[in-house]
Amino acid sequence: MPIIGVLRNDLGIGVNDRIRSRPVAKPRSSVANGRDASRDRDARWTSPEGLNQESRCMPGTPTSTREEVRSSRSLGPRPPLRVALVSTQKNWHGGEDQAALLAEGLQQRGHQCLLLAREDGEFTARMQRRGWHVTTFAGRGRSPAEIWNLRRQLRRLAPEVLYFNDPHALTSAGFAAMGLPIGVRLAARRVDFPLRSTFRYRHLCDGLLCVSSAVKDACGRAGIAADRLHLVHDGVDADRMKEGLRTRGRQAIGIDRDVPLLLTVANLTDHKGHRYLMDAMPRLLARFPRLVWALAGDGLLRTELEAHADRLGVQSQVRFLGYRQDVPDLMAAADRFVIPSHMEGLCSSIADAMLAGCPVIATRAGGIPDLLDARDQHEPPAGWLVPVRDADALARAVLSSLEEPLEAERRASVAYDRAISEFTAEVMVERTLDVCYRGLR
Repeated sequence: MPIIGVLRNDLGIGVNDRIRSRPVAKPRSSVANGRDASRDRDARWTSPEGLNQESRCMPGTPTSTREEVRSSRSLGPRPPLRVALVSTQKNWHGGEDQAALLAEGLQQRGHQCLLLAREDGEFTARMQRRGWHVTTFAGRGRSPAEIWNLRRQLRRLAPEVLYFNDPHALTSAGFAAMGLPIGVRLAARRVDFPLRSTFRYRHLCDGLLCVSSAVKDACGRAGIAADRLHLVHDGVDADRMKEGLRTRGRQAIGIDRDVPLLLTVANLTDHKGHRYLMDAMPRLLARFPRLVWALAGDGLLRTELEAHADRLGVQSQVRFLGYRQDVPDLMAAADRFVIPSHMEGLCSSIADAMLAGCPVIATRAGGIPDLLDARDQHEPPAGWLVPVRDADALARAVLSSLEEPLEAERRASVAYDRAISEFTAEVMVERTLDVCYRGLR
């Protein structure tokens, strides 16, 4: 029987009906803090002119504060929530990292987070290894049998908040939850791609958590009501980058301590725009012949990008590292972090670089300006921003950052302060809870 028929038989309602009841890291203060002395001794590279230049200086104590988080906590005690989080993805990407951070943050605050995920998914495997109980379902949970299974599990778990971590989760668990007494249903939206259909966002959830202003604007243009759209930036672990060691990272890549190093952490897919930085490499190497670009991440375009490096004659200065678990070390090793994407929801790896004190060069794709753009005339930008699909602009920005180390240090300081105040997992969890409580009122 089709999915709609199963729901109509069980509930005696049409798909447009809704039956709902509503139940009531400390910042670093010095260059050396959080790192070993060897990193500071190595934190120099030599320009072609032989001048020793600081590649990076960790910013000092942030001037901005987490006022929104403090404000939410000052509203008085809020009752603990039962939150069911649904993930249907097979592989682990940025969205699954955010789901894990949210689950752990909710648990640390005394809430009960209930995980439902596909049985063969990496999210299930990793969370189980961390000691979490995960209720599983087959595939993306979209067959009638699995939607019925999800419905039984949701009825048993009786969450007050249902959180859909990806679009397929919204489809399967959204249909499964129709008519159940769940107080608020929220869907995460992490890409700025145009919405092909708004049906599920209008009928299966109460609100969308948009990871950037660009994503929120895209949803608004698709016709989603403004009062259903909530800006909740992705967050990263504020302490994770403290673990990185420059010497260890450079040894892993196989380069000397004084070699200028560019780093990109991203899957090798078209929208990440690696080819445009590859096109910029000849110009960069003409100015800095020893410069190396390390690409951490894997994907379908690896063979094509390797061939492109060969055609340009830059293959000896480009390192394809594949999937890595030592990103903190790579961030510590890098002199500049570069993201050449032409489509991007937010890009949490930029937030990692900001917390690592690594100057960032990126495009204006999607939500990246939320991270790096100047906020007003009194505050400098937190990095260098260039147009998308523009190799010449990328080359100019990278060269400018390398040739102006004091300006790079100044922008890295702004970036660190901004990341601490706006783009940590702590802030993301608190803002998510604010939306939950407002929906339950």
